[in-house]
Amino acid sequence: MNSELSERELQILLLVAQGLSNRQIAGQLDISDNTVKVHVRNIFVKINVASRTEASLYAVRHGLLLVENQPIGPTHIVERVPTAIPKDVARPLRRGRWMGMASLFGVAVAIGVGGLAWQVIQTPVTPVIRQQSSAPTRWSRLPTVPNAHPDQQLVVYASQLYAFAGNQSTQWLRFDSATRTWIPLADLPFVVPAGAKVWADGAGLWVVGSEDGRGVWRWDGKNWQTKPALPGNLKVVALVRVDGVLLVMGQMTSLTDGYSAWRLTSQAHDWQPGVGFADTLSDCQLVVLEGVVYLYGDGAHVWRLDASAQRWVADRNLPFVWSTGAVTTVLGSILVIDASSHALWAYVPGQGVVSKQIVPTQIALGRQVVAWQAQLLMPNLDGTIINSYQAVFQTFVPVIP
Repeated sequence: MNSELSERELQILLLVAQGLSNRQIAGQLDISDNTVKVHVRNIFVKINVASRTEASLYAVRHGLLLVENQPIGPTHIVERVPTAIPKDVARPLRRGRWMGMASLFGVAVAIGVGGLAWQVIQTPVTPVIRQQSSAPTRWSRLPTVPNAHPDQQLVVYASQLYAFAGNQSTQWLRFDSATRTWIPLADLPFVVPAGAKVWADGAGLWVVGSEDGRGVWRWDGKNWQTKPALPGNLKVVALVRVDGVLLVMGQMTSLTDGYSAWRLTSQAHDWQPGVGFADTLSDCQLVVLEGVVYLYGDGAHVWRLDASAQRWVADRNLPFVWSTGAVTTVLGSILVIDASSHALWAYVPGQGVVSKQIVPTQIALGRQVVAWQAQLLMPNLDGTIINSYQAVFQTFVPVIP
């Protein structure tokens, strides 16, 4: 039973069920590969399974993955938000390491689409963009953050939704689902100015660019800890964390255009130079998909960071010029929110856009999207409205016929 597993083991079981490798889990939780291996072995013994496939099925049967529109397992142990995708955004299924085995089939456990459905795995060379309109009934609003401001940022950590007020404020709040209200928390030990960025994953919650623009803080769920400050004269424009490394893109005041990149590992005492980007972008945004960093904001161009070659490589272009919006990952693809075209675009690396979903005209989109509790949260540009799209969770569980 779930009670036999520790909090960390439940956490790792959920990530195993989502198809992550030991290395990817280690990067998410900021622990070593060997520690993950030990946990996985102990999990297998405790739940009496012999493979990751059986462990995934166990997670489904015991409510650790979304089925019938229910929350994922015990909310206090879920630190990685399951991927959400709108029901009518099509996505070609990708060949994962499980799917390469001829004896395995993919069962899609999809919420709100009538239970189990068999999917045939095909990857088109030239995707056909399917266009649909999202149902207005799936859109609603979350209560607005008190004293809403364009600089405010939403973030999900350990299944809880938080808001940072920004605007040189020390205020942050947690959303209470039961009362549908924002609860103010104890003041931050630092101010969050305009331009600061937040990031959260299983290893903590980071605020980068605080105070004078150089401050870096990490919250472990209990305490805030200061980290090495950013290099001077750096204006942060984008932030991600991949394989245990914080990656910041920013503009140096000494440069007329382009972006410099800086990296901070878990145990490092200072930031190290990363792979910069030569051009100035209209709205630089980074997203991580399966351990690979992608960059948006260069008009119709999409760039992928080739870590081995230490350079940015062009991926498939967007079919439109993207300038204002947000990006997030959704089940092996990237969801591109475009405020100007009023649409959600599903982008698959190496293939390009495969579908377009028209957003109702009354929905004002902005520069942020957050996946939380079967919803996509999309604040408008000034932060006065938090749009909520009731999404459909999916997970692909391999089973032996």
